[in-house]
Amino acid sequence: MKNNKNFWFYAIGRFISLIGSGIQMVALPLYILDSTGSGTLMGVFSIMTLVPALVSAPFSGIIGGRKNRRNIMIYTDCGRGILICLLGIITKTSGLSIYILFFVQALISIMDSLFNSSSGALMPELIPKENLMEAMSIRGGLDGASMVIGPFIGGIIYAFGGIKTVFFLNGASFFICAVCSLFIVYIKEAAKKEKMSSRVFISETKEALSFIKSNRGLLQLFTFAMVSNFLLAPMFDIIFPYALKKVIGFSADKYGYIFGCYTLGIAAGNIAIGTYFKRLGSKKLMKSGLLIETALTLIVCILIFPYFVAAFGGATINLFLVLSFINLIIGFFNAFVNTPISTNLQKLVPDEMRSRFFSLLGMFSQGAIPIGSFIYGILLDKMPYYYLILAINFLSILALIIFITTACSQVYEPDEK
Repeated sequence: MKNNKNFWFYAIGRFISLIGSGIQMVALPLYILDSTGSGTLMGVFSIMTLVPALVSAPFSGIIGGRKNRRNIMIYTDCGRGILICLLGIITKTSGLSIYILFFVQALISIMDSLFNSSSGALMPELIPKENLMEAMSIRGGLDGASMVIGPFIGGIIYAFGGIKTVFFLNGASFFICAVCSLFIVYIKEAAKKEKMSSRVFISETKEALSFIKSNRGLLQLFTFAMVSNFLLAPMFDIIFPYALKKVIGFSADKYGYIFGCYTLGIAAGNIAIGTYFKRLGSKKLMKSGLLIETALTLIVCILIFPYFVAAFGGATINLFLVLSFINLIIGFFNAFVNTPISTNLQKLVPDEMRSRFFSLLGMFSQGAIPIGSFIYGILLDKMPYYYLILAINFLSILALIIFITTACSQVYEPDEK
């Protein structure tokens, strides 16, 4: 991997772009709250971030299979950079309307979808198949590091430089990513296909869904990713913040540190895979990661039950340190799951299908999150949080048992396409 310039231009550009996005991800909710004082508008902003990306995902996948993927990355990076810098200029000169922010965010989300479908499909074409696990672990490590660095400095930059500084920095990060993509040597053009129409869109989407259905290993990984996101992502996004901040009484910064440790663990886990643990192979990595991650998640959930919180004396430094350390280890072993799964998905899907597949995977797996969030939000008002956590862990363990006992060999060692 050391001499693969294409991969490093790809990975470094992505890393810088994600840092900029992380800065803005933290700063924008603070800005909306400071400007409007409305929690409802913060929710609307979340919808404007998620829904356009989900709706445009199938179109993005088809475009990514028809056009030059590197060029799509460059165009969408430049487009996002221009829009975000425009927000900075508007903020500096005349003041930013919240409705302009929502409209621009919807456009950016559509570009995010286009970029992600092409970016995810391009990477396997830049490196030999035998180096794919190492490349995925490097990318995962850099992604994890960016998720630590961006949010960490985002609050500081917003506090001292304001939202306009955040916009200009994030815009610059997209332009840098576009420049990095320009240096990627990639001349492969997608095969000429029938002109895009509603009939072609339906046909090519059906083709991708049929491909997933016909490949047992792919279908099992696809389903497991969707079920896991439905069960676990809303638990960490809704129930844990509720329990740690509102019930137990941790401050916002300590809550941030606890889950920052999880992200730091992901980065460390990917570094460990790339330097040593890749020799274990996908099957051992995935099984050990799934079992250890699930067991530690259950321990964290038990620790925030009222009895154990009282045993620690409430929101004390000891409970804070224990939760932070366990979250660090959970993140470490999460990399043992996500990196092999991502690698195997890349191997199972042929080049011409890859953009469509990952767009559909993102649409279904990410689309499961707001459904879970809505259900958990209702249940949280009707039952104690610890009973809800117990039920979620039971379902998660059940899903894990079903996955491990029924997974075919392709899930762990996919046939090369």
